Amino acid sequence: MKQAGILLLLLLYSIITWSQKGTIQGTIIDARSNDPLIGATIKILNTEIGTVTDIDGFFSIDRIEPGIYNLEISYLSFKTESINKVTVEAGKVTQINYGLAEESKTLDEVVVTADKVRNNEVAILSEIKTSMQVVSGISEQQIKKSLDGNAAQIVRRVPGITIIGDRFINIRGLNSRYNNVMLHNACTPSMETDVKSFSFDIIPANQIERMLIFKSPSADLPGDFAGGVVKIFTKGIPDQTGMTIDYSTSVRQGTTFNDFFQPELGKNYWTGFDNKYNALPYRFPASINNVINNNIALELAGKSLKNNWIANRSQAIPDQKIGLTANNRFHIGSWIVGNSTAITYNDSRSNFNINRGDFNEQYQGQESKIYNYQDHQYNRNIRVGVMHNWAFKMPNGNQIEWKNLFNQNSTGSYVYRGGNNFESNYIPNNHSFDQVYKNIYSSQLTGTHVAKNHGLTIDWTIGYNRSSREQPDYRRYRSDFDSGDGSSSIYVPFGAAQAFFLGRFSSHMLEKTYSGNLNITKQLGDHQLKFGGMYEDKGRDFAARNLGYVRGTSSDFDFNLLNGSITNLFNNINNRSGIKIDEQTNPSDSYHSANKLAAGYVTLMTPLGNKVAINTGVRFENNVQTLESALIGGESINLKYPISKLLPSANINYNITTKTVLKGSYGMTLNRPEFRELAPFAYYDFDYNYVYKGSPLRTAVVQNFDARIENYPTPNEVISAAVFYKHFKDPIESLVVPGAGSGGAKTFTFGNAKSSESYGVEVEIKKSLYHLTNSAFLNNISTILNATFIRSKVHLGSISTGQSDNRPLQGQSPYIINAGLSYNDINHKFQVNALYNVIGKRIFAVGFDGYPDLYEMPRNVLDLSFTKELTTRLSLKAGVSDILNAAARILQDGNQDGKFDPKSDQTIQYYRPGRVAQIGLSFRFY
Repeated sequence: MKQAGILLLLLLYSIITWSQKGTIQGTIIDARSNDPLIGATIKILNTEIGTVTDIDGFFSIDRIEPGIYNLEISYLSFKTESINKVTVEAGKVTQINYGLAEESKTLDEVVVTADKVRNNEVAILSEIKTSMQVVSGISEQQIKKSLDGNAAQIVRRVPGITIIGDRFINIRGLNSRYNNVMLHNACTPSMETDVKSFSFDIIPANQIERMLIFKSPSADLPGDFAGGVVKIFTKGIPDQTGMTIDYSTSVRQGTTFNDFFQPELGKNYWTGFDNKYNALPYRFPASINNVINNNIALELAGKSLKNNWIANRSQAIPDQKIGLTANNRFHIGSWIVGNSTAITYNDSRSNFNINRGDFNEQYQGQESKIYNYQDHQYNRNIRVGVMHNWAFKMPNGNQIEWKNLFNQNSTGSYVYRGGNNFESNYIPNNHSFDQVYKNIYSSQLTGTHVAKNHGLTIDWTIGYNRSSREQPDYRRYRSDFDSGDGSSSIYVPFGAAQAFFLGRFSSHMLEKTYSGNLNITKQLGDHQLKFGGMYEDKGRDFAARNLGYVRGTSSDFDFNLLNGSITNLFNNINNRSGIKIDEQTNPSDSYHSANKLAAGYVTLMTPLGNKVAINTGVRFENNVQTLESALIGGESINLKYPISKLLPSANINYNITTKTVLKGSYGMTLNRPEFRELAPFAYYDFDYNYVYKGSPLRTAVVQNFDARIENYPTPNEVISAAVFYKHFKDPIESLVVPGAGSGGAKTFTFGNAKSSESYGVEVEIKKSLYHLTNSAFLNNISTILNATFIRSKVHLGSISTGQSDNRPLQGQSPYIINAGLSYNDINHKFQVNALYNVIGKRIFAVGFDGYPDLYEMPRNVLDLSFTKELTTRLSLKAGVSDILNAAARILQDGNQDGKFDPKSDQTIQYYRPGRVAQIGLSFRFY
């Protein structure tokens, strides 16, 4: 809250400097052929403002102070021209269309002084082309073509990238644990307790300058990855001062305008911040065991908790999203200063009807069902985000930036469960009520210093991350239907609590990270030496409580309470005829963990003639991972994993022609266990009916080989093909433990396989149809196609524990396909985009002998969006997401025929998310 308040105060300063602006736009062409000039530079003289033309020769410089300016237009091998006395009026567009003539003589070096353009398609492809590594990326210009509202929606447009659960990234079919995410030059924090992942949906789309995905190692990148490293760059100094207000609303099939159930919320729930409505009372006993023999204190403790076991019924209104973006650019003396702020608020609802099933180990091929549940899951998600960046650029090119991100997320959930439990022979009438608050604050102070005369560049980052997760009162109760008369009976255990059937769970997680890095680049003639280091200190504290209820004195217990309402049951908390509170918290339900990482590296880039360049390097990482906890019986656990590794890398580029480059790379990387994967803490997930538990693990070592050929027909088109191979030693996987867990639920844990390998091909095509025909319609169309095909295999050695030794790596998809078709009519300010995505089936969890692996099945996703600029200030966006509404399935190949058929194989999970129709307006002040 404190950090959010500071950022909001800074926003007020941004708004004060706002004023109305004008625009210069137009088209630059070849005066002789009338062809558009792609990448021509347009600069406003005596300012730092400039831009480049796109594939159609079009440019636009927005939010210019009213006045009279002189323009300079330049393009390599063409005469540089000036256009004087260009008038800019407030709220109006000044149109400039110009034809450049070819320069007949050899040109000397052309130097244009302006802010380096990084946010359009030409710039991003140029950065990818010149990189020594295998890189993919996406620019702000591409982002604006879609309805994407956050980084999660954006990054799935990149080759080989998939987003899991609308938040977590999957690169080249490898699950989120094998990928690393950096916000600028610092690793991102996580709000999740169970997985290593950054929630991409917390960064608003309109604040992203560009995103780069590095798929091959280099010594100057973090060593903990196998799929890739994602670098997200948010805006620093904006082009102009101005403000944008965005509003959109959406309707979800099966949810909006239908009945909606949710837990009791308390006041100000709509803000998304924890209102403490569900928190344990201040004087609640630190442990129920402390008062277990004090009947009065025990009864008071039980009665002090809210009797809130009934869901409130309402109607689901359309989802609401509001955004405010303010950009400022001004001078303090000779310094250029800019700040950019975005505030977003999102309130959304969803209702999923989910079929869940599970099965016993098969005997002689016979299916044995445990249960077949029908869940009605109602979710409400509220998100509040603030991003605020400052940048200071000095005349000598040095720059200091302060970048801040705050995000608060509230997720409330109510689940009603029906169906059948065949093994225990009851018809469930079960309910769960959950509320989770998560917040994250990330702050970075960065500097870039250039000494051109000495060929020296220094950049540094000091970072602080704080993330927390509060789950104050996760309530579950079981009520069984009588198949005869249709009545229901509440299940209340006696003797000892069974909190997964009748109880309340609460947990708290706080994680803090302090980091710093320094990079120094020195030009030594044609050679480039780069060296530096980083340090990261991360700590996490986690604590949970598991409270349950049991019957009072058995001889006096009022059995009529079991056939009444849940509210009436909790109105009768007493130690004799009613129910009493009990505690099931174990010593293993809390842990303290830390990770200290120190790293240093050196790289040397060496040209071999005019066409070949080699970049070699080595990175040294010393990592110490510790965890303090206890076993259920109280025996203490003190884990300490100190690991030091040298990680070599080599990259080679061969420029076949000016438009075609061949890249090859090798590098060694790591994959460390996460805190949660090591902790003995066991957590019951009501939704999946699974228990998750940690286990001792080893750090995985990965050998990476990549080769890619890239062709750039024009500055914003690319055709590329790549092959890659990865060998994993001790890969970490999610496993199903033989036998039953709590309440008949399966137990999931983590383990190391002996080794695995993954190899595949990757193809990307980004092509415009411009000038391929004489059709004006087809000239406005561009296409995107990227596909990745992967094969992987695990080798278990002596640790198989009944697992199949002929299967893919857990979480590895065999293919990923992204395709897009875009129509962009510049003259009428109209765009239409169709985007398609599918990933191949992947192992959700590894099974064992008699219980086959669980597979998440492919799901085809098609989105359609359009944008229309109604005026120079007002734009309309609309579209439909997930048009196909394909089923989300987890299947088990019970008959082991290698075919996954929902008609003949076991369904573990099935539901359809529902189509979402969205419409929104964006209004710009400038």
